[in-house]
Amino acid sequence: MPDQRTVSVPPAIREAARDFELGRRRGLVHTEPRRLVWPVLIPLVVFGAAMLWFGASSAVEDQRTSGAWYYSSPLLVLGLGPLALAAWIFARAWTQPQIWVAHYERGLVRWITGRVPEVYEWDEIAGIAREETRVTDGLSSATWRTLTVIPEEGDPIVVSDSYSGLAAFADALDTAFSRVRLLQDAARLEAGEQVDFFLVQLDPTGIGHLGEHLAWREVARVEVKKGILDIHRLGVRKPWLSIPASSVRNLRVFLSLAEALRRQHRSR
Repeated sequence: MPDQRTVSVPPAIREAARDFELGRRRGLVHTEPRRLVWPVLIPLVVFGAAMLWFGASSAVEDQRTSGAWYYSSPLLVLGLGPLALAAWIFARAWTQPQIWVAHYERGLVRWITGRVPEVYEWDEIAGIAREETRVTDGLSSATWRTLTVIPEEGDPIVVSDSYSGLAAFADALDTAFSRVRLLQDAARLEAGEQVDFFLVQLDPTGIGHLGEHLAWREVARVEVKKGILDIHRLGVRKPWLSIPASSVRNLRVFLSLAEALRRQHRSR
């Protein structure tokens, strides 16, 4: 896969980043609608063409032997159906707009071809969430990865494996945003505020979840294993809380702050 920095950046993105003084570009991903449809189109075309050929051959033979070619019409329909579906999928992919998301030093830009670029500085982003889903067809399995950026205003920006170069892009953006957000949230906790991470909250006294609260002096450890966030209470084997890590917004920030506060209270 080519390096993201070698990909030609659309002028609309460059101009938007320059106008908002976002700094140097750190990453770039984009969709490729036409490339993604081939794994679907090829089986449809092969099956449809085979059924159409078999149906046409049967119709010719039926016409020759009995004068009733229409006996083979179900086979012809069976062949034409997949071909029509393949043509529709191809036309839709051909006309589907391409989506670009660029990560800069001080924010990101999303551009959907034919529209005005959307610019978000770090302070205009409420959080990010990452998810990995295991997909299987019974014979093989694969991991489908998703990065969701939640702006303070506007619709979420969802970047998945349908974008070229997701893995490196997601890691870099997560690291950059978490570095900025960690300082902000640490300052809020220092001021005595509560910080919300969607399904869990941190405050100077402990961890909260759906009305329940675990004081820092009772927290044994906070860890993520196989996509699950476990929060353990001292002296109890079963986790006090066990939830999907993907349901925690700004997971890296949460883990860093939780460990820092846990150690701070244990050392007293």
